[in-house]
Amino acid sequence: MAKTVFDKILDTTTGPKSYDWYQKQVKSMTTPGARSLINKGKATLKPKYGVMNLFAYDPKHKATLPFYDKFPLIMPLQAAKGGFYGLNFHYLPMAQRVLFLRQLSKYASDKNFDRNTRYNLTGGIENNRYFRLCIKHYLFNHVRSSFLNIPANEMAIGIFLPVARFKGGSFGNR
Repeated sequence: MAKTVFDKILDTTTGPKSYDWYQKQVKSMTTPGARSLINKGKATLKPKYGVMNLFAYDPKHKATLPFYDKFPLIMPLQAAKGGFYGLNFHYLPMAQRVLFLRQLSKYASDKNFDRNTRYNLTGGIENNRYFRLCIKHYLFNHVRSSFLNIPANEMAIGIFLPVARFKGGSFGNR
């Protein structure tokens, strides 16, 4: 299998790195588009709970939304009527994505933060201020791709990838 953007960056690291290091690595390379990442990576037909997911989405009420993300980068939370709830990191500025991901580490199944680490985002998370900014309800019949699964050891890369595609009003530099 060809190396993904995640593999290319992880191959250059020799241990824990700062979020600034990950951001510089992502900026230094030509990053493929969201659809290309989804098509080339480990993808599933349903969101994989406990890890980050990237997918294409076409909202049901897009005509009435001030703006929306065509390629959400989410941590799925739970099933909901016709779909699921997820935390879309693209609704946060970069610095807040980093802070939120750090805060979520307390929900990790272990401290290895590797391919086997899972996040159990239940109990108390709804009081987090970032949670309220990025919680969204996604409908399965409006999902337009498979779900790229991004494990814990690739999440620090994932939050910096320039794959958000907002449509509608102005959303600033997010």
